[in-house]
Amino acid sequence: MTISDLTRRQALSFMAATGFFASWPSLARANSTAPMLILIELQGANDGLNTFIPYTDRNYYNLRPQIAIKRDDVLTVAPDMGFHFSLQNLARFYESGHCQIVQNLGYPNPVLSHFRSIELWEKGGDGNRNFKSGWMVEPLNQLFNNADVDARALHLDEAGGVFKGGLDGFLGPSAIGYTPMKAEARDSTVPVPDNTDIGLLGELLTTRQSNLEKIRTIQDKLDGSRRHFKFGRGSLGAQLSEVCSMISAGLTIPVYKVSIGSFDTHINQSNTHRDLLRELDEGIAGTVKALKDIGVWPNSLIMTYSEFGRRAGENGSRGTDHGMAAPHLLIGEKVNPGFTGHNPKLGQLHNNNLVYSIDYRGLYAHVLEHHFGLIDHPFISYRDPVFTPPA
Repeated sequence: MTISDLTRRQALSFMAATGFFASWPSLARANSTAPMLILIELQGANDGLNTFIPYTDRNYYNLRPQIAIKRDDVLTVAPDMGFHFSLQNLARFYESGHCQIVQNLGYPNPVLSHFRSIELWEKGGDGNRNFKSGWMVEPLNQLFNNADVDARALHLDEAGGVFKGGLDGFLGPSAIGYTPMKAEARDSTVPVPDNTDIGLLGELLTTRQSNLEKIRTIQDKLDGSRRHFKFGRGSLGAQLSEVCSMISAGLTIPVYKVSIGSFDTHINQSNTHRDLLRELDEGIAGTVKALKDIGVWPNSLIMTYSEFGRRAGENGSRGTDHGMAAPHLLIGEKVNPGFTGHNPKLGQLHNNNLVYSIDYRGLYAHVLEHHFGLIDHPFISYRDPVFTPPA
């Protein structure tokens, strides 16, 4: 999926004509007009049905006699859908028009291995094929090849697969001297790396002078910053606080990636899921408040993703097993608010699995086009009219 030189020139001409790169001048300080994306990986596969709840569907309660969220506890943001009671801040974002829930995301021929499926999601593949690089790498190289940015992307956890294959300007936690909390294993299928320098792409820290210069610039800006954020709880709160501190310090990085886990709730799901959703809710709320204070909120976007979902019915251990389709979030001032796509069809399951109706790569196409303004990218063929904002 290599973009031709002709197509690239046409895309760059379009960006120049529409003033896109006008929002990326020298970028020596935080620029409120520059598009920025914060990716939050929900490690282990979040249970979508207990996050965004079809509380009027009797099938939901029949499938989950022990772990269903009681109707009186649901935050009923819509006539037929509601939020888990831990998501009070997200419910407020929904009511203010800044929250979009994309239903039933998935891909053909789903793989229910954690390690394999997250690799597919982060590279833009499916059960038949995958690509060599993370899905953000080529678009970021295309958009910011000549832009004066401190880095193209940075992840603050141990898992930087979404930027795999990126060279100059794709950095990890060691670039800012940050030590991420050790990731929780998802079943026994996921190898947890011991090397927290993983995000610096192996030997790049010592072999690529351009990255060394970027790291020095980043560290100088952080050392000179007088404002440091601290909000939320757990590992996610710590990572998002670091992201906001970097933005406040004037760092110009278009994409940040953080994570929270583990959502692999096979056993006694209710309390674990409640706590994880609360951590997610508070982390996103703190981030939005910080981005508003800094002055970059109008052009910021927060997006969640994961390797797959959970099955529709509970298992015998008051938990849920690996499933196929799942919902995900977009939080921002310019999102198309509400629920995108139809509600889960709990009466039309496939082997106790929700059937996906929106290819997740359609979401990637939407973000690249409508947030970053990129008109040519590897996911054009996955454009989905469900993402088209209403007239």
